[in-house]
Amino acid sequence: MQGLQTWRILSRERPNVVLVQNPPIFLPLIAWLYARLYGAQYVIDSHTGAFQGLRWGWSVSLHRMLSHGALTTLVHNKSQKKIVERWGCRYCVIGFTPGDYPAGERFPLHGELNIAMACSYVDGDEPIEVVLEAARRLAKVNFYFTGNSNLLPSRVLAKSPDNCHFVGFLPYGQYIGLLRGVDAIMVLTNLNHTVLMGGFEAVSLGKPLITSDWPILKDYFSLGTVYIPNTVEGVCAGVYRTQFEHETLQREILRLRDRLENEWRQKLRELQDLLGT
Repeated sequence: MQGLQTWRILSRERPNVVLVQNPPIFLPLIAWLYARLYGAQYVIDSHTGAFQGLRWGWSVSLHRMLSHGALTTLVHNKSQKKIVERWGCRYCVIGFTPGDYPAGERFPLHGELNIAMACSYVDGDEPIEVVLEAARRLAKVNFYFTGNSNLLPSRVLAKSPDNCHFVGFLPYGQYIGLLRGVDAIMVLTNLNHTVLMGGFEAVSLGKPLITSDWPILKDYFSLGTVYIPNTVEGVCAGVYRTQFEHETLQREILRLRDRLENEWRQKLRELQDLLGT
């Protein structure tokens, strides 16, 4: 139904260029068909799931075919760049995009140190149980898990300690208020070659970041960030370091924000030149 609605909008408005997200693979497929019939062009904005993972891994060959017909394929990190480069397709690397965030609504916080953890709870991507076990050892630290925690097994939720707060999907103002109010933002992944949107939110909001010690995350978040293994001991050590080095991490994350915003402006100009806008 969404595909049919998208086709109707394209047919009615007749854009010259369509910027389309992947996944889902069906969306660039619609853009490709529209471009063939109406002499238009399309750009594929390819996220991590387009290249790996159980849900969309089957579609990589189709993705490659569609990228050959695209004006360019936007990729978010060097790993994805290498894939599209091997395909012989045009690409543009754009990861960080500055966020224009509101002040947000004040969110009630509880501990001496407060940490927000942006979660999706899907595909076994996040070491949630590891964080819960670490929280038991960090009684004075409060953790705030966003997202639909109903996706977690009930046994996991049942054994979460009192300093872990599953706040669910918050209204946007409250969500931004939470991120602005905490001392640090933590985003962890079990998957290599994955750049996390929660990390970009931390940069834009000027909050120290705790993230997994994958090479690609170290490359992107090179300042104001504590890298940890996805273990109980790693989480505990990362939280302690964040607490003791908070002022330094705060200054560094602001420096990183300035650098990434400059890179974004350069990449945006390149993309605008490509699109002729």
